[in-house]
Amino acid sequence: RPRGVSGPPRSQRASARAVSAPDGAMAMSIGKKYNASLQQCMLRIKDPKVSVPFYEKHFGMKLVHKYDFPAFKFSLYFMEMPRDGHALPAEVPSPESEKYLWTMPGCSLELTHNWGTESDPDFKGYWSGNHGKDLPESSPLYMKDGPNRGFGHIAFNVDDVYATSAELEKNGVRLQKRPDEGRMKGLAFALDPDGYWIEIVQREAGGL
Repeated sequence: RPRGVSGPPRSQRASARAVSAPDGAMAMSIGKKYNASLQQCMLRIKDPKVSVPFYEKHFGMKLVHKYDFPAFKFSLYFMEMPRDGHALPAEVPSPESEKYLWTMPGCSLELTHNWGTESDPDFKGYWSGNHGKDLPESSPLYMKDGPNRGFGHIAFNVDDVYATSAELEKNGVRLQKRPDEGRMKGLAFALDPDGYWIEIVQREAGGL
């Protein structure tokens, strides 16, 4: 969230943590009851030989596990941001990396590759979720016969949005929005090889 744009009131944030029971008492959510944690966000990709190195080179992510499903002709690539003092699997894929994936405390980025898209001349790519017929016709993202917008973006916190954006662009990464463009200043949007939006957000002082 850019500076100066406040979130929901504290009372709303508190009420979102629990569900009202019929008698008015506050009941524990199902997620809290069963220790739910956010484990992955999935994006479909055209070519893993392009997308996996993209996230490794530009955002410092690491491949922590991979599944191949020959019978169904698709593969899954799981990527994570390394954490200080936290050892990553030595070999991917391996029993060690599979165990790591399903016991890790953080959230992974799952990249799904349907075999053949990387070499199919008729494959037109995936919808990023940010183009749609619900936008004003004057918008460059307007799609007359398209769907409404849906999925928006993933995001990375950084120490310096301006420096990060400039260096990404210098290294060939396309920017949908530079930090001082548009109505919301101080944040940026990069584009990954499949056109998905990546928000670049300023980390608050003292943040991890």
